[in-house]
Amino acid sequence: MKIEIEIKDETYEKIKNMVDWINLDNSFRGKSDTPEAKIEDFIKGAAISKLLDLETLSPLLNSREVESLEIKNRFKDIAKEKKIKQVDICEKTGLKKANLSLIFNNEKTLRADTFFAIWLILGCPPIHECLYIKKAD
Repeated sequence: MKIEIEIKDETYEKIKNMVDWINLDNSFRGKSDTPEAKIEDFIKGAAISKLLDLETLSPLLNSREVESLEIKNRFKDIAKEKKIKQVDICEKTGLKKANLSLIFNNEKTLRADTFFAIWLILGCPPIHECLYIKKAD
């Protein structure tokens, strides 16, 4: 099925810049076997990621126990899997190593800007792979 969408010029430019950044990052990392990202792929991926997020979160969000849930991240595992060193993330984000360690060990809550900075460096993995929900102790 083919679907056409209309987006604002500024949104298109943001997506284009992100796709260009992903392609540039892949070339710097020597990922010549990785196909070039396209705007259409980015939009499809965003839609699929959002659907997976909703499938994962909806049973929990409909629960009466929402107050006792904590959002945790898997950044440490993703960085290890992608062979991205914490020191490199610190250099690119400006975070101190101690703060990144706290974030990676889920001992510090992430601000949105910090989340996105780390997420971009990790190659924009699907959100449902980056975050999980845990019942508070």
